[in-house]
Amino acid sequence: MSTESGRVQKIENGWAWVMTERKDACDHCGQKASCNMIEGIDRMLVKATNSAKAGGGDYVELFRSTKTKMKGMLIRYILPVIGLLVGALSSGSLSKVFGLNQGFGTVLFTFMGVVIAFVLVRVLGIRMDARQELTPAVLGIIRRARNSFPSEKVKLSGSSSALANGGRRYSPGMLVKENRH
Repeated sequence: MSTESGRVQKIENGWAWVMTERKDACDHCGQKASCNMIEGIDRMLVKATNSAKAGGGDYVELFRSTKTKMKGMLIRYILPVIGLLVGALSSGSLSKVFGLNQGFGTVLFTFMGVVIAFVLVRVLGIRMDARQELTPAVLGIIRRARNSFPSEKVKLSGSSSALANGGRRYSPGMLVKENRH
């Protein structure tokens, strides 16, 4: 499970816009549609499903499945390499079948293998996006903002490590009764 934390900037129609620390991997991420990188700043706005019912100003934990991240990386990086190899390795026999020059056939079929692989990457990416497999979710509320919705309990769940909150440590799944001043 992949988690990160941030502060909710605004809420709209079941979505939470969360300000998080920008990671180096964000520069090459294909999911910039659900993130708004702020130029020159090491922070970004992430659009996440608000399943924990967080309010504006709340400090929350975001979740994205490690399995889904690995599947996305394999599709994005390994599939084009496979397309390149299949196109290059099949070019000799396909050149003979179509009566093409060996050199031209190698270039043509290698290029076609890469193009087909990228089309497949795009189709699989659209399908994963339609299923919202790539969309992060607000897993839990670490700390409510004072001006947020009133709440007696906040469920912290799903994290493999304890969460720090004001010097106190909370275990995953622990219900925390908040003191509201």
